[in-house]
Amino acid sequence: MVEDYLTADDFEGLSGDGLAEACLACSARFSPMFAAFATRSGPRDYDDLVRDLWACAGREVSAREAEEFERRMEAFPEVGCDDSYLLDYYAMSVMGIPLEALHVLAGGGVRRALACSELALEVPGEFREELDDENELWDAERQEQLRVIAGLKAGRHPTFDSCLASPVSRILVEVLPGIVATQRAEQDEYLARIRRQQQTRE
Repeated sequence: MVEDYLTADDFEGLSGDGLAEACLACSARFSPMFAAFATRSGPRDYDDLVRDLWACAGREVSAREAEEFERRMEAFPEVGCDDSYLLDYYAMSVMGIPLEALHVLAGGGVRRALACSELALEVPGEFREELDDENELWDAERQEQLRVIAGLKAGRHPTFDSCLASPVSRILVEVLPGIVATQRAEQDEYLARIRRQQQTRE
């Protein structure tokens, strides 16, 4: 598979507000993935965060506001997970998308918008092999990013709810139950193995 990322040329013509909305749209589309994998945060916690970030679209957030949002993100229990055997690891990876959107809201420009775009394309890559078509999510997300950008250039603004109705979100809702079940079984086996090793040492 040739990984065809967006480039700065794709974002050409968008204002700072448009860049932020494009990134917020990425964040919203992956709401089903966070909800499916997070084991300690409530299903609405992520949505509320993204909606609150979206309320800042149309202006540049101050340094103080950005710090407050960062603290709020760091308070998500899943954020500290760095073990890919655990479900929370995949929720943690999703959290990087609204973090990049926040950087764009704070004036990060095209460079941070590109980082957000790339992350949204890469996040579902961990379970690409479990899809019937391993390129399905990559292609759908790339096409949706380009569609949103084209709409913004034409004066059409995405909303949180319109993003949840996107092909990407629909695919995630369809495939995630099976993927999460597989990951949960692997997680439980992994944790049981760790417990056995600890008992052996004792």
